[in-house]
Amino acid sequence: LNDSTYTDITHGQNSKRLNIRATTKGGKTFKLKYKTLNNNSIRIKNQDTIPVKLTITAKQPLEEKGWYKTAQVLARGLMLVRNVSVTYRNSYALTLPGLRTEIGDAFGQKSINGLLSPGLDFAFGAIGDGYVDKAKRNGWLMDNDSSITTPVSTNATEDLQIRATLEPVRDFKIDLNASRTVNKSKSIQFMYAGMPTTQSGSFNMTVISAGSAFASHGNINNNYSSDPFNEFVKNIGTVRARLEDSYSHMKYPVGSGAQFEGKPYDPANGGVDQYSADVLIPAFLAAYCGGNASSVSLDIFPSILRMMPNWSITYSGLSKLPWFESKFQSFNLRHSYKSVYSVGAYNSFPNYMAYMGDRGFILDVTSGNPIPSSMFNISTVSISESFSPLIGVDMTFLNGLTTKVEVRKTRNLNLSMTSVALTENYSDDIVLGFGYKLKDLNLFGAKNIQSGEKKSKKSSKKNGKNNESENSASKNNTRVGGVSHDLNLRCDFSYRMQNALNRNIQTGMTTATNGSTAYKLAVTADYTFSRMLTLSGFLDWQKNVPLVSTNSYPTTTADFGISMRFSLTR
Repeated sequence: LNDSTYTDITHGQNSKRLNIRATTKGGKTFKLKYKTLNNNSIRIKNQDTIPVKLTITAKQPLEEKGWYKTAQVLARGLMLVRNVSVTYRNSYALTLPGLRTEIGDAFGQKSINGLLSPGLDFAFGAIGDGYVDKAKRNGWLMDNDSSITTPVSTNATEDLQIRATLEPVRDFKIDLNASRTVNKSKSIQFMYAGMPTTQSGSFNMTVISAGSAFASHGNINNNYSSDPFNEFVKNIGTVRARLEDSYSHMKYPVGSGAQFEGKPYDPANGGVDQYSADVLIPAFLAAYCGGNASSVSLDIFPSILRMMPNWSITYSGLSKLPWFESKFQSFNLRHSYKSVYSVGAYNSFPNYMAYMGDRGFILDVTSGNPIPSSMFNISTVSISESFSPLIGVDMTFLNGLTTKVEVRKTRNLNLSMTSVALTENYSDDIVLGFGYKLKDLNLFGAKNIQSGEKKSKKSSKKNGKNNESENSASKNNTRVGGVSHDLNLRCDFSYRMQNALNRNIQTGMTTATNGSTAYKLAVTADYTFSRMLTLSGFLDWQKNVPLVSTNSYPTTTADFGISMRFSLTR
């Protein structure tokens, strides 16, 4: 040691975890003050002038100790959930024609018969469908005026979105997303006794139907046999029996007719229709979204508890392995899944007689007898599922070549209560993409003159050889005036196999209604000629080969061309 402010020592241990020992000539231990600068050097802070012997050795890396690995696993588990967001939106709109109240001075209120009209709840928007009853009861509606024919209309929307990001290990990211949206509209005829009400709306919610996504669709030799569809047909009887049992202790409500009102429910007068929405929808969800028909919920609109997350997964850790690092700038794996159950549109039955919640009776159009039914007339429901991609790889090589490979799979299931049929649409895609940028490519003698580059002949002569060398360098450099003459090349190829099946639920017969094989090749090139001029070329080739329809034939189309873009604003 010396009497300077500090002394830097290089030890070459390639570690910041060190065992450092300082001893004097007499073998005594010397107390050393130091700080670590980097993996291979330390700084001695002692200001004594004394010769010492330093012994520096690296400690065992923490990664090799069992407790450290355990602590890392525990810490990673605690940090698994990186962020969570929940968004809930609830909106309500009420259109109330024929309101006879007058506008008051405070919050639009006026005292009528000792009551504030139209009410503070109305002024601050804290109302619901019950406000129509309140307004009618207090005489605020012109319900006896024959000129008022427009009904009260309400619209309510509930939208729930839940998102979360998980990172189980480094460079492995999982994005989860769950949603549920309910739209309800009502039309209330307040001018008539009993205020007849009709309802309509739509519904969608994320589900998981991946369990049936890879099941065989069958072929023409086995009538396109499908295990999920066979399970669906089997579930119909089970669900119908459960619904019949739920009505067994009911009595026919008011409006059923004099011969039925107040009497116990009797299936002989008209039982649960096995092809009604009340039966088909629960059986459909149990078969394609997983579940047991004996215990699956009988709700047409599943509750929040049945909302399931969809996901998107990315992993970029392979690029850090030695073999990948020697060949790729980046190497990413991707996977994404989305499945949504939807009730596109529904309406309430005009002759519905409520008994318990949304379950009651309607009058059969053929016999006129009351039959069990929910209050909603639903014509179609669907499940839209996509693996986009099922597996995807994005690669960037060391030479700048970018490559994309994707395998995609989609499925759309449409259940129609009108035609009592299930339509299945499938498609399988393979996508290949390549991209490359040729930097500073001097095509067609592309040059740009940099402002301020011109020099006088006199100055050129004075510079002599130095000026000649500068001119030679400028000839070999195409990036002049700040413009890089890059040629961008892109090539994408896709293959798609798609087909459609119509499965009749009553007969069990399946018909292939559509199918085709499609090929597509797209090639593009862009070249920056100058600051203001860009040249482009493209080739788009497509071929479609029908597999089922006899009314169409193979088609091939090819488009190609070049374009020039000239901008005066650059």
